[in-house]
Amino acid sequence: MTTPISSQRQSQLHQLIGSPIFDRNRPDDGACEQTFAELIRLVDDLLHQSEKAGHRVDFTNGVGVHGKIQDITSLVESIRRSVIPQTGLPAHFAPGQFNCYYDAGNGYFANGVFFSADYDADVAFFVDEQRIYLRHHIERAVQEAEQHLLKPTTPTTRL
Repeated sequence: MTTPISSQRQSQLHQLIGSPIFDRNRPDDGACEQTFAELIRLVDDLLHQSEKAGHRVDFTNGVGVHGKIQDITSLVESIRRSVIPQTGLPAHFAPGQFNCYYDAGNGYFANGVFFSADYDADVAFFVDEQRIYLRHHIERAVQEAEQHLLKPTTPTTRL
């Protein structure tokens, strides 16, 4: 279930996008998974709010469109459903379900999961078989949704 995103939650969203938790040299202490889950929750809420207001954020660049994944909005929704229970409980990642990689490259994570990342200077998050980038996907989707939601409405004049 999505909820309208308040200015406080929108501020939190921007803080998470710029969080040092997603920095390349940060130790793997488990904080990245929970921060990512909260980020996805907020992004999903914002994208749904934008869609309800008449603008679906629907870019597909690097999204890996297949099956139920049609665009960035459906990718974010799919990732949210896979890690955040509908019951409102905290996010839960099964062992090997969440991985991240910095820069472009491909190979295998220590848990045996294959990865492929296309962009230098970006972090790719992998949840199950889904890949989403912090800058190329999440940040762009937030910008597009906010542009639509913050667009001033022009008053209609009556004659």
